[in-house]
Amino acid sequence: MATKYDDKILALTGNWKFTNDIVRKIGGDKSAIIEALKMLEIIGYLQIKPDKNKTVYKKNDQIQSEFNFLMMMELFESNQKMEINFIKQIPTIMKSDEIRLREKSLDLLERIQNDIDRAYLVIIRNNHHEELGLLSSQIVQERNKKLDVYINKIVNVILDKYPQKHIRSAIQKYFQNNNAKFEFNFKM
Repeated sequence: MATKYDDKILALTGNWKFTNDIVRKIGGDKSAIIEALKMLEIIGYLQIKPDKNKTVYKKNDQIQSEFNFLMMMELFESNQKMEINFIKQIPTIMKSDEIRLREKSLDLLERIQNDIDRAYLVIIRNNHHEELGLLSSQIVQERNKKLDVYINKIVNVILDKYPQKHIRSAIQKYFQNNNAKFEFNFKM
């Protein structure tokens, strides 16, 4: 899953649950759990409904509408623009020893990985809905192509910015050590 909380959230939300109940049962960083809840709702994995002045969540097993898919892609691309701007602003992602990644770089790579993992979640869900006959193969192909373009764009930006072998190696090692689901297509 995209964050360490996503699996736990989906396991808990078979029935309607209040935000505070989810946070209490999972334990951990409340703001990170709430952010994970929002992202899971955006990518179509959770339903929300207001209950007085609180929000309740439930796992969503319905297909994602075209409108919701486009809104999700708009949010993904907005986040991606911020990450690309950050990549353009930082001169290097390596510490002065040229071996370890800087703290800001690790944060950036973690955000990129979370975004890519969420895109893969949507691809998996699209493919599942195609197998069930809920979405046509044409719609699934179009959506998955948009998601692949989205994923490749951020990977290419960071690799183009840092063509040095030792930096690319550090980036690749980071993603491999953190279970990223994409491959690098470059020669070392």
